[in-house]
Amino acid sequence: MKLPGHITGHTRVFALIGHPVRHSLSPQMHTRLFEQLGIDAVYVAFDVNPMDADKVADAIRILGLSGVNLTVPFKEKILPHLDRMTVAAEEAGAVNVVINVDGILTGYNTDGEGFLSATRDEHNFEAKNKHCVLLGAGGASRAIAASLASAGADKITMLNRTASRAEQAVTALRAVNPKTQLSAAALTPEAFASSSEGADLVVNCLGGGAEKLVRELPIKQLASRAIWSDINYWMNSPPQIEACLKQGHPVSVGLGMLIHQGALSFELFTGHPVLPEDLQHIVDALDSASDPKETNLG
Repeated sequence: MKLPGHITGHTRVFALIGHPVRHSLSPQMHTRLFEQLGIDAVYVAFDVNPMDADKVADAIRILGLSGVNLTVPFKEKILPHLDRMTVAAEEAGAVNVVINVDGILTGYNTDGEGFLSATRDEHNFEAKNKHCVLLGAGGASRAIAASLASAGADKITMLNRTASRAEQAVTALRAVNPKTQLSAAALTPEAFASSSEGADLVVNCLGGGAEKLVRELPIKQLASRAIWSDINYWMNSPPQIEACLKQGHPVSVGLGMLIHQGALSFELFTGHPVLPEDLQHIVDALDSASDPKETNLG
């Protein structure tokens, strides 16, 4: 059994790899769980230069990391360097979990399932027959779109600053989800206004660099039932959240997705199932221990 704070040469190392990653709660969440369950392991964060994306898989093998979570910009860039991928990861065109077994790297994606589980818990949302709009076409957006389509969403529109990237993602998703109406367009106020009219769900998957653009999107045409979800849990004030609340819309700020996908990742890492509530308790404790002036769930 591993004692708290007792690290040896046998301690397994798990990590988050991305850029930036210093804001992440994942190291504290996973390491606390390892300690609580007596698992001889630690979880750390590596902020890696995006120019070194082609070296990430080799680094996992060389350093003997047991498993990693991936965030931007590596969810898609690591794909050519993996040995295996799950069907869910192939459909999403991105992975956020890599497991290393004797140098064989297998890619998984828990983003989509984590998002759906969190949105179901928070808003009793079921994707079947729903109209959804996604902002962004990166790894998280593609995973969420794939899960929404698999769960029976009727219509999904993906809007991205570079329209061609959204079109490529939609083309790949159509091949495995022929019953869902999938479309793509450039992310402009006009395109958002037309595509989001009557939508049941809007998901902002864009990072902080697009905050100004997202704030400028019109929301008056949104149906009263429309949920606005922002997956950037680390932001103090995600764009449009306050405006949507004032307009009476249910909102989500991404922490639920982090917790649900984190529980799925932990089980992949260790084979030990945990409940999202277990991680929620850890996050609540971390938040309570923070200086109120410095509290930031990022």
